[in-house]
Amino acid sequence: MPNGVRAADSVDAMNEEHVTTLWSAFKEGKPIICSRDENEMAVAVDGSLGLYRLICVACGHATPWFEAKMQGVRIRGMSSRPPPGSMRGG
Repeated sequence: MPNGVRAADSVDAMNEEHVTTLWSAFKEGKPIICSRDENEMAVAVDGSLGLYRLICVACGHATPWFEAKMQGVRIRGMSSRPPPGSMRGG
C-alpha cells in the first residue's frame, strides 16, 4: 500500500472532519490514497464557485465538493459538478 493519508471508502464517512484531515494533509504535500484502488487522489477545482474536491486519478472516487477558507472546510455537495448556486447568492 502506498504511504499517505487514506480517504474513506464510504460516501457517508466523507464528512467535514474527514475532508478537513484529507485537505490538511494534501496542503502539507502528503499523498492522499484512494481506499478503493490504492491510487493517488488529485485536487479538482471549480474556480467559478471557489470549490474543491479530491478525486482518484484512476477510479473517480471523490470527496464531496467543499469550500476551504480560513474558517475551515465546509461541505457543499456530492454531485459530479458543484451544486448550482451552492456558494454565490445562495
